Amino acid sequence: MCRWLAYCGPEIRLSTLLHAPEHSLLDQSKHATKSTWVVNGDGVGMGWYKGDQDPGQYRETRAAWNDENVRSLARHVRSGLFLAHVRAVTRGVVSRTNTHPFLMGDWLFQHNGDVGGFDTMRRDLSDDITDPWYGSRQGQTDSETMFGLALTHGLREDPVAGITGMIQNILNCRASHGVTDPFLMSIATTGGGGELWCARFSVGDTAPSLYWGRGLQLRNRDCTCTQLDEHATIVVSEPLDTDTIAWHEVPEGSILHVTHAGVNVQPIVL
Repeated sequence: MCRWLAYCGPEIRLSTLLHAPEHSLLDQSKHATKSTWVVNGDGVGMGWYKGDQDPGQYRETRAAWNDENVRSLARHVRSGLFLAHVRAVTRGVVSRTNTHPFLMGDWLFQHNGDVGGFDTMRRDLSDDITDPWYGSRQGQTDSETMFGLALTHGLREDPVAGITGMIQNILNCRASHGVTDPFLMSIATTGGGGELWCARFSVGDTAPSLYWGRGLQLRNRDCTCTQLDEHATIVVSEPLDTDTIAWHEVPEGSILHVTHAGVNVQPIVL
């Protein structure tokens, strides 16, 4: 399973979360603690927004700890809304086009988990994606297919409808093909504008871990602390430090809506 983080708040350097904390995303790429996959070395990616500009994107197939470009970019790029991901392959080959976060139009999307039975359902799920999203895909992963389905179901206009429509689409396809393998997901997606949407869901097994924290004081590797703004929210596959009291676990079957004003958690209704 992969590891990812998402941030929404006042502008910070990406390195504040990717590298500095005692259990940063870089550390999780080598030493994940809340996953059966300890090492996530099949690629690293970042996507960020700067004002009203289209999102920036960096993706590479090298392991995060062995990519000097990630360190350099994260030190110099400042953003108030960004996603970052370290990959452990479950579907699709190791390639740049299969590396998260994915970009379609002005939206970013990243996923941790697995659509069980995807090879059986691939053709039907692909056929359910409408233009222009069908032609926007570049890779072969279940994750990018989920993104295309969410956009097909109205992610840009109504993120809750887009996410729940994507889940229902996959559940319907599972039923029609008699698929019983687990469907596991934790996702983050955003179209900019200071809003972030995340979700945790599963069928057949426990959903991938997911946590959020707001206004945190993060413990760093060099024994210092970073105090984030009271309006700054982080959503992560696993906490970035050992201060477990400060992190809230996202319930299974939930959608998070994060803005500068706060965090709203609501159940997924299908």
